[in-house]
Amino acid sequence: MKFAIGPKIFAIAFPAALLAANYYLYSITQPKIDEYKSEPPFLRFDFTDSYLDDRSSQVFYLVDGKNSTEWKKLRPSSRAMDFDAELRLTHRLKNGTYIPSGWKEIRILACSKKAPKLDFKILLREAINVDKESRLPDDIVILSKTLDFSESEEFRFPLSRKFEPVKADQYPKGIFIWSVEGTFHGMGPEACIREIEVSDHEVGAFFPR
Repeated sequence: MKFAIGPKIFAIAFPAALLAANYYLYSITQPKIDEYKSEPPFLRFDFTDSYLDDRSSQVFYLVDGKNSTEWKKLRPSSRAMDFDAELRLTHRLKNGTYIPSGWKEIRILACSKKAPKLDFKILLREAINVDKESRLPDDIVILSKTLDFSESEEFRFPLSRKFEPVKADQYPKGIFIWSVEGTFHGMGPEACIREIEVSDHEVGAFFPR
């Protein structure tokens, strides 16, 4: 009887173990999938590769939330712009619906008033499902302006675009990424930016004409 019971127990226990393992895998994976959809990894490019001249000049320092780090243009760009950085999604996932995030402004902070002029663009970049679409996302230019840092080290730009809620099963339709591009009118240690950020509040904003 002992030898007869063993295979029966195994026949029941093995599928149960598989189900338990699959449920565990799903339970730890699904939150990560939801987190990815809520806040996917963003792309940041330094087309000057300035880190090759100075390891402390990394493109992610543009958007790391720290005024103590810097990005400097130390080499010529291989593209029409020096850098391209995606900042934040226009929506946040909440209770099965993507709701507008309510971002109010984009702020850019140069290292000093000695920084050369910067051709600066604010873009709305289409969020696409790269698993289903083999194409580049479309960009909508929201602002294109030359910044003169001799006037101020800091510029703030209001974001007034309105968005509608999007159901989770419709992701990423109707969802965009706030992005920026920049090109300095010069090169060297003074061509330096401390931070670019998008925020949900406005504090003493300086809006260039």
